[in-house]
Amino acid sequence: MAVDGLLPDAGKLAHSEMHKVLNGIRARFKTEIEAARKSVMTVEGKSLKADLKGGAMTFDDFLEEADYAVIEDAYRRAGRAISPDLATTYSDYLARNEGKTDDMETALMDAHVSIAALGLVPQVRETLEAEAEKLANQWLTRFRVEIKDLSDERQDVYRQIREMSANPMDVDLARPTSWMQATTIREANGTETPLPTFERHLLCDEQGLFPEDFNSWEGEVVRAELGRSGTVAWYRNPSRASQDSLGIIYDDGGEPKIVRPDFVFFGQQGDGTFTADIVDPHGIQFGDAIPKLKGLAQYAERFGDQYRRIDAVAKIGDTFRVLDLKEAATRAAVLAATSIKALYEGAHASDYLV
Repeated sequence: MAVDGLLPDAGKLAHSEMHKVLNGIRARFKTEIEAARKSVMTVEGKSLKADLKGGAMTFDDFLEEADYAVIEDAYRRAGRAISPDLATTYSDYLARNEGKTDDMETALMDAHVSIAALGLVPQVRETLEAEAEKLANQWLTRFRVEIKDLSDERQDVYRQIREMSANPMDVDLARPTSWMQATTIREANGTETPLPTFERHLLCDEQGLFPEDFNSWEGEVVRAELGRSGTVAWYRNPSRASQDSLGIIYDDGGEPKIVRPDFVFFGQQGDGTFTADIVDPHGIQFGDAIPKLKGLAQYAERFGDQYRRIDAVAKIGDTFRVLDLKEAATRAAVLAATSIKALYEGAHASDYLV
């Protein structure tokens, strides 16, 4: 943020806030940290005594004070846990503010022992990461509008920061500008066949056409939507992670994952306003079909007011069926479902005319 002029000295401010967090952690886990500090300050080993005359050998336990190399090794390992930069600035902070001697070298060594101890307590890393993420979220929210004024490349940097969050965060969808898109498909015999083309895609060629290799019923869905009165454009949502791809969080057995709906269609109403519709041809044969559908239903619950339709379409036998996720009763049925086929065959689904 300092690079983009959003927050001067952002790095120093972040470290200062994390120093406060670490101070709080030291108070909260005082007992555990003191025990860890003692373990850093001592080295446990064995000594071997041999009786050359009688041949008898015995091992005696011994404890000796840790030397510089041992302490620095423990300090570096702690740095990998809390980040080397933070370990450096916090050790300097401790040496200057809590040092028990005017000798800076000795005070810094004592600070390294304290940080090495922090690295041995599992709760320290967990708490620190949670607080660091909280601070990052606060700053990203605070400068959300200013970030939008940056170049696409710089905006992508902040998007990547959001995506590194342990807990999924809302990220604004970037406007697509250009794609590399195949125009032919190579057959087994080496010949190349032109891909089918569709009109009115947001990113089309000079003739207004967009090539796409759909499976048979995805293509039928696109043709049906383009045939609706008022449809002015459509967008093939990228299946890859990118700033111009709409990704929706779903829960897959306790692990957060992302589903990317296939299509967004845009329409113009009689009053001249434009609408957006999510239309997702939803294969029911996959093991994660229900979790993905539930994620889409939860998304509709949160953001449904931004769309005219959020439709999940499936082909059951020879019939296309649709679940209207803008309907509260349909969402409730989806969230309670254990069989996706029963959902599409039941009363909460209707025929999708193609």
